[in-house]
Amino acid sequence: MNGNFSEAVIHRILKKLSAHGVYAEAFAEETERLAAVFENGKPDRFENTVEQGIAFRLIDDGKTFFGYTTDTDEMSMWDTAEALLYSVKNDARDIAFGAPVSVKNYKTLSRLPIEKRIAIISEMDRAASVDSCIIQKTGKYMETVRNTRVINSLGDDISQSLNYVIAHSIVTASNGKEMQTAVISEGGAFGAEEAGKMDFASIGDRAGKLAMQNLRAKNAPAGMMPVVLGSKAGGTMVHEAVGHGLEADIACNGMSVFAGRTGEKVASELITVVDNGTLAGKRGSYLYDDEGTSSSENVLIENGVLKSYMYDRLYAMKEGKKSTGNGRRQSFRYRPIVRMTNTYIKPGVTKPEDIIASVQKGLYVAGMGGGQVNTVTGDFVFEVTEGYLIENGKIGEPVRNATLTGNGPEVMANIDMVGSDLGFGIGVCGKEWQSVPITDAQPTLRIPEITVGGR
Repeated sequence: MNGNFSEAVIHRILKKLSAHGVYAEAFAEETERLAAVFENGKPDRFENTVEQGIAFRLIDDGKTFFGYTTDTDEMSMWDTAEALLYSVKNDARDIAFGAPVSVKNYKTLSRLPIEKRIAIISEMDRAASVDSCIIQKTGKYMETVRNTRVINSLGDDISQSLNYVIAHSIVTASNGKEMQTAVISEGGAFGAEEAGKMDFASIGDRAGKLAMQNLRAKNAPAGMMPVVLGSKAGGTMVHEAVGHGLEADIACNGMSVFAGRTGEKVASELITVVDNGTLAGKRGSYLYDDEGTSSSENVLIENGVLKSYMYDRLYAMKEGKKSTGNGRRQSFRYRPIVRMTNTYIKPGVTKPEDIIASVQKGLYVAGMGGGQVNTVTGDFVFEVTEGYLIENGKIGEPVRNATLTGNGPEVMANIDMVGSDLGFGIGVCGKEWQSVPITDAQPTLRIPEITVGGR
């Protein structure tokens, strides 16, 4: 991203900022979003938005000073920078700037013509009409191109272009007495070529069938029982119940059940948890984070032992560590904070069908929804969006309205079978009023006993 600002002005601003702190940074962004939405068989809206601006950040004595402007003229940028200096002490020093590095890490996303976008969402809409009980259908297809540039007082000058494609199908079914809604999403960080390989009809069909299945299903039984988490469920459990507690800003401030426990056994020896921003095409991937640090594969828990936390630049400075490339921000309007990328439990050696066969009576979870997690204690409650009874070692009839209640570290310690498969799920992760795209994943897992809530 070259932007319409003067590099010389940026350099002068950063030199002045860095005289008052240990690190200064400029973050410029231009993001364009194209979206098409269908509602109940009709085009609802077409969106084309462009957001651009520049942010300045100063780190001094473990504190962050941050400001941004949507105007990239010289006066606006200087006004923003000056606003950061009101409460910062003066400790002058000089800095140097390196040569720019331009990174195009994913194929350029060519713009699909409007008729193609209409065809995609209408295809999802038609496929979702699986039954006359379907009363509401929403299909959305969105392309996003995010161009960013980081220039900092360490001499980095890194430009990056990220392309995202995502499709959603949201379907509600009703029998006149009650309703059930299903959501299916697919996508990743890739361009038009890969988007052309997506099966959009399947997305709508799956959402419609799941809504109807849950409408007709019996309520889940309640109580303590064995639960098999299928790989289709993605990694919601590991992301929420474990991943957030391994983010350095949470852990290093004592707000995590994993705080101060590096080197300790915190999970079953069958469990290895990784956060990896380098996976090609995954929604949480990039070559550089929003601070200009290279993404990497970070082993967080290895064979049950806590190895490391995820760090951004600020908490790496505070803790005397190296940033792991997990400094992310929703846009230039937000300061970067520690965030996950693609977080998953590594596969084991057991066949998934053998894990299911080992349970005489329990619950098979094929889909997970939202929930609540207390990172201090590790306690969680998750919604099951697609569940089935396990009877005599076989997947039986579907059930609905199930929840899983437990404690993250306790569940991780109790897992006694890990499948050889691996299933990915996509989404957005919210933290401190910011949302970023992520992927999570897991193999099939057996939890010998956990509290299942039903009706």
